[in-house]
Amino acid sequence: MKHVNIIAVIVFFTLTAFYLPANAQCNTHVKKKCLPNLLPFTHNGQMSTTTVTAGQSAEVNLTFYSGQDYRIYICSQEILGECSFKVMDQNRKVVFDSENHGNPDFWDFKVKSTQQFIVEVKTPLSESTNSIIPSGCVTVLVGFKKD
Repeated sequence: MKHVNIIAVIVFFTLTAFYLPANAQCNTHVKKKCLPNLLPFTHNGQMSTTTVTAGQSAEVNLTFYSGQDYRIYICSQEILGECSFKVMDQNRKVVFDSENHGNPDFWDFKVKSTQQFIVEVKTPLSESTNSIIPSGCVTVLVGFKKD
């Protein structure tokens, strides 16, 4: 039993050692490359960042308040390629699809009533000919306009 506990502790610290540098790398990327592209909107302070491999998708639930102008901005590391995204209501009805709009990395909109949206980000499949599948950070940022 003691042997199993030692292995569990080693596995935990090993995973933590890999996670922390990757998370720090994502945060640096967001601050340097992503936040400036949110302008002229003001960042709402929330960052939804995850590490994905090529061909994967990720979702985040976000709340938007009535009468407010918003920008959803999708930022990914170059290694992943150009990501696409959809914004859906709680019934999963598509409200915006970047693929239908020339694949922009942002969407500006105004909500009439407070509501929650699901933002789904998809990374393109890798065109790499080797067996290594690229991975990188994808971030969903939300900005609002101050009156």
